[in-house]
Amino acid sequence: MKQTLFFMSVMLLVSVLPLSNSFALDYTQMGLPEGAIARCGKGYINDIAYAPNGTQLAVATSIGVWLYDTSTDTELTLLSEGPDDVQAIAFSPDGSILATGGYLPNPPIRLWEAGTGNLRGPLKGYEDVVTLAFSPDGTMLASSGEWPDYPIRLWDVTTRQPRDTRFDNTGSPYAISFSPDGKTLVSGGRDNTVRLWDVQTGELKNRLKGHRDDVNAVIFSQDGEMFASGSDDGTIRLWDAHTGETFAILKGNAKFPEGINAIAFSPDGTTLASAATDQIGLWDIDTRQIIRILEGHTWQVSALAFSPDGETLASAGWDWTLRLWDAPTGKLRKTFGEHTNAVNTVAFSPDGRTLASASWGLIRLWNTDGVPLRLWYARTGEHLENFRYHIDYVWTVVFSPDGRHLASSGNDSRLRLWEAHTGNHVFTLRGGGDAVAFSPDGKLIASEYGGDNMISTIGVWDVHTGERLHVLSRHYAPLTCVAFSPDGKTLVSASRDSEIVLWDIATLQRRLSITTQHAESVNSIAFSPDGNTLASGSYDQTLRLWDPHTGKHKAALQYPDAVTSVSFSPDGRTLAAAWGEWTNNQIQLLDSETLQPVETLVGHTEYITDLAFSLDGRTLVSGSYDGTILLWEMPDAEGSQDVNGDGHVNIEDLRFIAARLGHVGKENAADVNNDGVVNILDLVSVTEKIKLTTDNVDAK
Repeated sequence: MKQTLFFMSVMLLVSVLPLSNSFALDYTQMGLPEGAIARCGKGYINDIAYAPNGTQLAVATSIGVWLYDTSTDTELTLLSEGPDDVQAIAFSPDGSILATGGYLPNPPIRLWEAGTGNLRGPLKGYEDVVTLAFSPDGTMLASSGEWPDYPIRLWDVTTRQPRDTRFDNTGSPYAISFSPDGKTLVSGGRDNTVRLWDVQTGELKNRLKGHRDDVNAVIFSQDGEMFASGSDDGTIRLWDAHTGETFAILKGNAKFPEGINAIAFSPDGTTLASAATDQIGLWDIDTRQIIRILEGHTWQVSALAFSPDGETLASAGWDWTLRLWDAPTGKLRKTFGEHTNAVNTVAFSPDGRTLASASWGLIRLWNTDGVPLRLWYARTGEHLENFRYHIDYVWTVVFSPDGRHLASSGNDSRLRLWEAHTGNHVFTLRGGGDAVAFSPDGKLIASEYGGDNMISTIGVWDVHTGERLHVLSRHYAPLTCVAFSPDGKTLVSASRDSEIVLWDIATLQRRLSITTQHAESVNSIAFSPDGNTLASGSYDQTLRLWDPHTGKHKAALQYPDAVTSVSFSPDGRTLAAAWGEWTNNQIQLLDSETLQPVETLVGHTEYITDLAFSLDGRTLVSGSYDGTILLWEMPDAEGSQDVNGDGHVNIEDLRFIAARLGHVGKENAADVNNDGVVNILDLVSVTEKIKLTTDNVDAK
C-alpha cells in the first residue's frame, strides 16, 4: 500500500509540478520520432509565414513546421506526422488554420489547427506541392506542384475536397496569389509568363509576357490595384491589376546580378521587399527606387515575410539561417542558426559527451542534448557566431581515440587536424576526400591522398609530426571510406568501383582485394569490435559481411534501396544499417550473429549519411541530408532505468532517484538521462518506463 501511495505521489508530482526553465522542453525534444531521445538541428528551411495576428511565425522545413512565439522568439512546437519534408505553408485569413504542402509519399497537403497544433486532416488525391495560398474569405485553398503534371487546384477548406474548377496545366507554376477580392488568381512559372485566372471558372483571363526567364514569385498588393512578379531575369515587374499592363520595372542594378527568388509587400503597401542572391532589397513603391539593402545572409535568400504590423521582416536562405530584421531601419534583430544544411558526417567523442558534424564547409560540435557548442570554417579555422555557407565541402569528421583531436576532410583535397575542445587548428595536410580514419592507438591517420597526380591513393601520416609516412597505391576509382581494424594491424579501404582492399600496416602493402560481390559503389565499411567480421554497405542495395582475414564472403542482406551507412555497437552484438535515398529512409538494427532484425528506426526525411555508436553502446547517432542529427536510445539502454541495479525497473528505482534529487556530476546512476543533474526528468523517465511495463502486462 505504501509503495502504491509513493508511486501515485510521484505521478502526481510529475503531472502538476511546474517545470523551471532548466527543465522546460526545448526544441531538441520536440516532435521526436519513436525511439529518438534528442535532435540536433531543425532542418533546412523551405518557406516562412506569419500568422495574421502576428503572434506566431511558421517555418516550413525538411522535417516539419516549426512554430515560433514572436513575442519571445522561442519555439512553440514542431508540426509533423512522421518524416515530413514541408515545402510550402499558408495561414488562413482568420489565422485558425495552417496549411502545409510537400512531397509524396506523405499526404501532400495537410490542414492543422494553428492554435493547438492538432492535425485537422489531409487533403487526399493530389501530387507533390510546392506552393499554397488561401482565398481572402478562407473558404478555398489553392495549390500547385510546379510541374505540368501537377496543375493548379482549388480545395474546399471545410470538406477538404477538390473543387470542380479546372485550370490549364501549362506554365508549371512556382508561385500563386489571390487578388484581395478573391476573384482572380495570379501564377508565375517556368515558361517566363505571368497568368491571371478566373477563380470561379478556371478560365485564363490574361497571359502576360515580359520576363525573359522563370517567374519565381508573384503577389497582389493589399488594395488589389497591382501585383508584382519576380524573375530569374533579375527584374521585378509591377503590373496594373485591371489592364495587365506593366507600369514599372524594378531592375536589380549591379548589386542584384542574379534572379529574384522571393518578394513581399509590406502591410501598408508602400514597400516591396525582394530577395536576390544573398541580399534583400527594400523598394519604395511610389518612387520605384531602392531604399536600402539588407546584408547578412551568406548565400541565396529563398523566402521573405513581413509581420502583420510591418515592423519585422523575416527572411530565410540557403545559408540555412532564419533572420529577423527591423523593417523601418533595416537592422538585423536576430539570427536563428539551428536550421542546418545537409549533415554529411557525424562522430561521437570517446567520452560520449560531444558530437561532431559537418555540413558544407562548416564543422559543428554539439553536446548530447542537441545544444550547439562551437562552429568554425573548415578551411580557415575562423570561429563563427552565426552560421554561414563556405565553399569547401566537408565529407568526414572523426575524433582521435583519446578525444583530444578532430580530423576533417573534404572536397578541397586537404586533411585538417583540430583541437577538439577549442576548435583551434593544428595543421593541414595534402589529402582529404570522403575517407579519413585514426589508428586505434592514435598515432596514425589515413585518408585519401590524391597529391602528386596520385589519384585514388591512400596517404598514411604521423599524427604528432604531420609527416606523410607512405602512400598506398592504388584504387581505380575515388575512395569512399577507410577504417582500421581494432588491433591496428590492418587498414581497409573501399571505392566507387565497388572494390574493397585490405592493407597490412606493418609492411604497408596490399594484402587482399575483394572485387567480386558488390555491383556498385561501396558507401560504408565497419569492423566488428573483435576484428573478425567486416561489414560493407553499397548502392547496389546490399549489406555484406566478410571475413577480413581470408576475404571470404560470409553473408548478404538485400534492401529495397541503397545501404548508405553501417556501424557495429561497441559490444559487437548489434549491427546498424541505414538504407534509403530520398524517401523511406530507415535504420535497421540487426543481431550481428543471426542477422535477424531487432528494431527499425524511422525519423529522417532524406538520405541517411552516417551512423555512429557512443562508446557505452547506449546511444546511436545518425546524420542526414534533411539537415538534422538524431540520437536514438538503443534497446538494451533501457536497463539504465534500473538505477539501483536489482534487475527490475520498479518503485524502488523511484525511491533511489528521489533520495538523490539535486545531486550533480557525471557517472551518477540516478542521472538517467545523463544531463549532469538528478532531477524530476529522471523521475519522469523511470515513471514512464514503469507505466509502459504495466500497460504491456495489462494488454496481455
